[in-house]
Amino acid sequence: MTAKILVVDDEIDLQRLILQRFRRQIRAKEFDFVFATDGLDAIDRLQTDATDIDMVLTDLNMPTMDGMTLLMRLAEIDRGLKAVVISAYGDIPNIRRAMNWGAFDFLTKPIDFRDLEITIAKTLESVQQLRQKQADIEQVQAQLLHAAYHDVLTGLPNRSWFTRRLTELIQQQAETYAVLFIDLDRFKSINDSLGHLAGDHLLQAMAERLQSGLTSPDQVVRLGGDEFAILLEPADVAKAIAVANQIKTQLSQPFHLEEGEVYSEASIGIALDSRSYQRPEELLRDADIAMYCAKAQGKNRFEVFNPVMQAQAKELLQLENDLRRALEREQLSLHYQPILTAAGALHGFETLVRWQHPTQGLMTPNRFIPLAEETHLVVPLGWWVFETACRQLSQWQQQFPERFAKALGESLKLNINFSAIQLRQPDLVTRVREILSATGVSGDCLKLEITESYLLENDDKQMAALHQLKQLGIQLCIDDFGIGYSSLSRLHEFPIDVLKIDRSFIRRADLESGAHLETVNMIIVLAHSLGMDVVAEGVETPEQLQMLRALDCDFMQGYLFSRPVESQQAVRFLAAGCQFEAI
Repeated sequence: MTAKILVVDDEIDLQRLILQRFRRQIRAKEFDFVFATDGLDAIDRLQTDATDIDMVLTDLNMPTMDGMTLLMRLAEIDRGLKAVVISAYGDIPNIRRAMNWGAFDFLTKPIDFRDLEITIAKTLESVQQLRQKQADIEQVQAQLLHAAYHDVLTGLPNRSWFTRRLTELIQQQAETYAVLFIDLDRFKSINDSLGHLAGDHLLQAMAERLQSGLTSPDQVVRLGGDEFAILLEPADVAKAIAVANQIKTQLSQPFHLEEGEVYSEASIGIALDSRSYQRPEELLRDADIAMYCAKAQGKNRFEVFNPVMQAQAKELLQLENDLRRALEREQLSLHYQPILTAAGALHGFETLVRWQHPTQGLMTPNRFIPLAEETHLVVPLGWWVFETACRQLSQWQQQFPERFAKALGESLKLNINFSAIQLRQPDLVTRVREILSATGVSGDCLKLEITESYLLENDDKQMAALHQLKQLGIQLCIDDFGIGYSSLSRLHEFPIDVLKIDRSFIRRADLESGAHLETVNMIIVLAHSLGMDVVAEGVETPEQLQMLRALDCDFMQGYLFSRPVESQQAVRFLAAGCQFEAI
């Protein structure tokens, strides 16, 4: 590589001598000398192509601008530029002044060209070392900057990059752009069942698949966890919707990971800039709200943000705050819906929680349980329900011992719903055992209702917990059977005692045409072949009752018999001799 040396001297003979003395190096393209007659001329050349100059050789006494002034100005142009003074005035004061102003070395005239050659080599070596050090620093800075604005796992830009870019667009009042907030559905179940390494592999594959469908300057960003975003610029609502549909199509295909084949869909929220946003957080917030609306409506879909969603989000936040205080303020209560045998005898009750909201009145579980699950408030709520139900059962057993005496036949049962989140708690079995002991209730008086989707997401540890619950005498029910994801052929793999047919099957059954009757009959026959009992939910008419009796359904539950009632009203069923016809 050719070293470019700027020689600043008003002596024309010096230029000639340098070109003659270093002609071999010049021909070999080792050195390239550039000449200036004084300091001002040198400054002009340096400001034009400072990055090409490797070192400066300068005299002290020159017209217009002397060498000392030039040394002072060099630091302003390039602190890394090295200068060697060549002067006939080599007295100690001049040498000290020159070195104090930044000279790398000082040579006296007449020039010893051998000494000059050694000095040039030494200076260029110092310049090379300094520039290499500077390059290393810049490389580290670039790496740190890249790390600050990119995700380590996927290599995508991260939330910080996203926020910075949105800030630029807002400040520039750029033409309309869009943000797609993407949250993977059921990622946690994949992570839990196949392991965190498989989860990482899925996130990497997801990043590649999302980016592959875009063209510059549109960009995928990983916000964190299983959340991604796409910045479309420019974009209108039609383009944003087209990209959302494209993502749905992309995610309909499986991911082929080292750990196996998996499917992962996504809920997507879309927010478009309307120049009303002042901060990037506002745009991201609205896209996030739209995403949660999509997830709440069944997942694997997208929603475009509108202001009504924000109002709903604020209401939901207020509801969450109210729910956190509901347990402390004793606003929750339990209601009980009878479960009867096909002959009309009382078999037990399903426990259902109600919330007496201070301003919205009595709220059923479908209003607040999804929120409780999302915020994990369902864990303390679930344990309150379980303990309160057990205490109520203990009171009934003391009040009506004959109704719960095994000597008279099978004792009455109390069904209690357990959320999947509560079932995954590591102290599940211990807490159940402690509450049973504290309330004096035997496990064989209880049935726990769980969702069929939970069974498919179950791992070996959670399956072992289900078996431990059964060892306590507790029976397990699949609630709302038929609307989840389980395969009928896999039922035998799980320690289930009871199937509860979802009310939608009972409601759709047409007694005259026979539509959907075959489905109900198939579930009952299969359950009986596996040694399971069957409960039909949502029985509302005598015709439905007659149909279920004809299909040999074991138990019934629904408004035909009773709505969920408070504990005092439930006592009426116990006192009535446990017979539907007598009520």
